[in-house]
Amino acid sequence: MEGNQNKKILNTVIICVVSLGVLVAAVFGSMYMIDYFGIDTSVSTQDEVRLEPVDIPNVDGSADVEPMTTPDGNLYTITQDWAELKSINEEIVAWIHIPGTNVNYPVMKHEGDGPGSEYYLHRNYDGSHLYSGSIFIDYRSTQGVNSRNIITHGHKMNSGTMYHDLINYGSYSGDLSYYKDHPTLFFNTPEGNEQWIIFSYYKTNTIKEHGEFFTYLQGEYESDAQFMNYIYNVKVRSLFDVPVPINEDDQIITLSTCSHEYTGFRTVVVARKLRDGESAISYVKNATLAENPVWPDVYYTNHAGSRPEITTFKTELSEGNIDWYDGSGDLKGNEWLITSEGASSYIVTFINYDGSIISTQTVAHGTKAYPPKDPVKPSDDYFDYVFKGWQLDFTTVTCNMTVAPIFEPVPKEQ
Repeated sequence: MEGNQNKKILNTVIICVVSLGVLVAAVFGSMYMIDYFGIDTSVSTQDEVRLEPVDIPNVDGSADVEPMTTPDGNLYTITQDWAELKSINEEIVAWIHIPGTNVNYPVMKHEGDGPGSEYYLHRNYDGSHLYSGSIFIDYRSTQGVNSRNIITHGHKMNSGTMYHDLINYGSYSGDLSYYKDHPTLFFNTPEGNEQWIIFSYYKTNTIKEHGEFFTYLQGEYESDAQFMNYIYNVKVRSLFDVPVPINEDDQIITLSTCSHEYTGFRTVVVARKLRDGESAISYVKNATLAENPVWPDVYYTNHAGSRPEITTFKTELSEGNIDWYDGSGDLKGNEWLITSEGASSYIVTFINYDGSIISTQTVAHGTKAYPPKDPVKPSDDYFDYVFKGWQLDFTTVTCNMTVAPIFEPVPKEQ
């Protein structure tokens, strides 16, 4: 009897040990697959699943900074030690801070980014691996911090870090109280601190089945008319109506993060840099909830009302429906946006074998794109590579395209 009892105890111990081993293997196997293959085996989306702390450098500077008055009447005198930041990583190009929130991070710009390549998506500011990644500037903002629209991305981490606090401005409706408590952001660079007033907060889709896709990731513009049409499209989608005047000489910044009102949604914050001597106080005081903001089509399957008609900036201005524009009105050039309603032109990007961009061009609807000179793929130990052409037909362009080359491997003589 005693032998049988000991055998039962031993079997129980073995089962427990094996079960624990399977559990550990599953956990680490899942982590390995996520890190190595980029496969998320969890139920949650990638940007919500981790609760890891985020380490940011303590680099408060001591240089004199001209104080700015924030909408709550306080003086903002924070600055960064840019010599210290640059010694850590030359790709730290700015610092973004929304007072009263957790958004207070260095901003990265990696020159090698392009379609399908976002270097700091899962890297820390020093280049080391960090699942929550860093705040970084989109490659479409080709001039970096000097782009007309500085597009930035950040994960919405479940720990409340990165761009998580952007969702506090509202979900299916805007939270006006939260907006008035956090109406401005600071985007600081080695040239100094700059205050920006948030004038648009909206939700947009990334899945075509949810309706027409608004290509909000546009950092540069062909003309003043196109830029102002972009501003019009951003404002008609906003859950807030903020009476901020805007014209073709202004610069804007976009903050984008994941949103879960519907699958694949994005929460987007857009702010304009305050002009010299300008105060944000009156804009914030007079901000209201928007009466009928434009949502993607999927929203109207579950909510009352119909989607408002979107025209163009020039159309609305000529009909006297724009009260926020304070420019010259002499807007030259094509105003159509990339893939927006009524779009008449598209972006064709030619990439190399490694995904790097060779050239980008704007092509009118139904016309052809012009390829760059034949790309070259370096030989390896076993093959030479001969360029054979391009993977897609770009003789009649009707959408945005990314065109990759075809290389034929030719075995080397051994």
